[in-house]
Amino acid sequence: MTCWSRKIFNRKNALITAAVTLIILAGSTFPLFAADPLFANLEKRLIKDGLDVEFVRDIYRHSSVKLEPNIISVNLQWKESTVNYNQFLDKKTVAKAKAYIHKHREALDAADKRFGVSPAIIVAILTVETRLGTFTGNYHTINVLSTMAVADNLPVQKKIFASLLPENTDADSLKQLMKRLNKRVDRGYRDLKALLLYVQENGNDPFAIKGSREGAIGIPQFLPSNISQYGHDGNNDGMVDLFNHEDAIATVASFLKMHHWNKTGTEEEKGEILFRYNRSSSYVDAIYALCSRLKKNNS
Repeated sequence: MTCWSRKIFNRKNALITAAVTLIILAGSTFPLFAADPLFANLEKRLIKDGLDVEFVRDIYRHSSVKLEPNIISVNLQWKESTVNYNQFLDKKTVAKAKAYIHKHREALDAADKRFGVSPAIIVAILTVETRLGTFTGNYHTINVLSTMAVADNLPVQKKIFASLLPENTDADSLKQLMKRLNKRVDRGYRDLKALLLYVQENGNDPFAIKGSREGAIGIPQFLPSNISQYGHDGNNDGMVDLFNHEDAIATVASFLKMHHWNKTGTEEEKGEILFRYNRSSSYVDAIYALCSRLKKNNS
């Protein structure tokens, strides 16, 4: 083959390779760039912080990843006072909680033995958090936390504040909402990073995990950044799955023990621990009231 022939041959090969590459990329689930340009710096930050490059890039090039400004907006305006905690104290709910104790007695007794936390308080928490795992949230956690993590970006803030209720658009309200939003940025990034490490370690599908507007996930509604500290493998399968009842039970017990639940004597001290789980006095009162009902026939 002459020198000129080799050049033509190599050029043809290069063109064929380029064409094949374009075809592959065109049919791929992952676009060439981040699904939303506003996630570009977030992607770089996660990689800089040590997460696997290809793992992060694959996530932020996936068509399922998107900004969710409306969810963040609703979350900012949500008021704890609007929750009706009495709904967890009706006869039907109490009966279901008692049936849950009977069904998961082995896991609950194991948690009590290991952590010194009674079945009644664990089940009361799981009932109020997710109705014993029947409602763990409808929001894609990866999108909620990713949006929260980039909420210091002006274009994102504009999208979030565009859907505020009329009563929250005055200067004072906007100032308060901005403070709340700013607090969520660092927490959002921390929980996002924890979520990605969690799904990578356990082999979960990051796009299948749904949770609350705050980014809490699973039967006990834990923020991802709390899983490594309090999460516990209740069924001894080698990983912590908060959507598994045995793991959820053990994780709640682990959380309470690490806050010295079994070393506190007064109801007020225990109430302070429950307040750490959910910063609401009404929540604490509901947990205690339900726990009392469950202890009557399940001591």
